[in-house]
Amino acid sequence: MPTKNKLAETCKNNVVPYIIWLLISAALVAVDRISKVLIVRYLPDGKEVRVIPYVFNFVYVENRGAAWGILANNRWVFIVISSIAIIGIAFALLYLARYKKPLVSSLALIFAGGIGNMIDRLANGYVVDFIQFDFFKKFPVFNVADSYVTIGGFMIVIYLIFFDKTLFAKKEKKSDENDNSDAGA
Repeated sequence: MPTKNKLAETCKNNVVPYIIWLLISAALVAVDRISKVLIVRYLPDGKEVRVIPYVFNFVYVENRGAAWGILANNRWVFIVISSIAIIGIAFALLYLARYKKPLVSSLALIFAGGIGNMIDRLANGYVVDFIQFDFFKKFPVFNVADSYVTIGGFMIVIYLIFFDKTLFAKKEKKSDENDNSDAGA
């Protein structure tokens, strides 16, 4: 765990990259918002538009829960959980902004997706979903923000398994390190 001064120094050095990641996240949120505005404006509730036949459609759905409508009409649960996650990710981005770019890009995607869906929940009381896989009807209808969260989460798993060697590294006791350094002297 870094000391308080080291943490403050790291965050201070990361301000410019942090702002860049926030701007990238803002652009991603804008793409999500624009897609939802277009769907609400041009696609009546429940009507399907085949984008690629037998692959995926656009269908306007007001989702008042999570995937498959889980916990429907409990928007405050989602608002509280999303708020905690968004704040936590914002601090993680500040600390990691200059380092571990694959991890930071993953967090930026999740951050943008969380904000995109949070805006819907606060403004409408539901999330606008519109992307439907035609070949897999049981899969929930989702949106661009959901895609950000899913892709970001997948990227984090890949990063932790294949690139961050500290996750599964064996940790040796400090007393063993001290014993070994004394033996060589």
